[in-house]
Amino acid sequence: MKITAKQKDILDAAEKEFLKHGLHNAVIDQIVENANVSKRTLYKYYRSKLDLFQAVLMQKYRAVGRAPQVKYLKDQDFKTQLKNLIENEINVYQSNAYRDVAQMILRELMLSQDKAEKVFAQLPPTGGSIEAWLSAAVKDGYLDCRDVSAAAASLDAHIKAFAFYPQVFGFDVLSDARKAEISAHLVQVICKTYDYAGE
Repeated sequence: MKITAKQKDILDAAEKEFLKHGLHNAVIDQIVENANVSKRTLYKYYRSKLDLFQAVLMQKYRAVGRAPQVKYLKDQDFKTQLKNLIENEINVYQSNAYRDVAQMILRELMLSQDKAEKVFAQLPPTGGSIEAWLSAAVKDGYLDCRDVSAAAASLDAHIKAFAFYPQVFGFDVLSDARKAEISAHLVQVICKTYDYAGE
């Protein structure tokens, strides 16, 4: 759904306020001042601070969702495709949009599990691209894997360990060279774990 110019101003101001102070400590008066709108205008679009917080997260999720997806192609080199898939996932986890979403949610989990659960309930499901890719590769006979969901979750956890958690805690973004090293390593892990059938 297309948003109005005023909504965009409100969301932009709210994002800055939530990133700086979190949901609990964010001040609506500061948001309306920075957005240059009235409280009445803000509440015309968003019923509460929680509703506004969810709208900000949805906006960030949409930005993450616009990242290019890597599809499995039967007639192309398996290991090159898998490496590209992993590097794509690394880039998603290293994006500013994903980092911002993660930091806002983690802060709310620490402050209020009840509120965090309400926020999570409104967000769209994430992931799935790794599982879809691995499922196609298994179906094509390249990998021997009885539980593709577990394999996808394991690979995703490995990627997050290198590319996501360190950044959330303030470490530098990975260089292109380091991304290539990590993806090459994880290709080897997948191929050895699931008996890669190619050369």
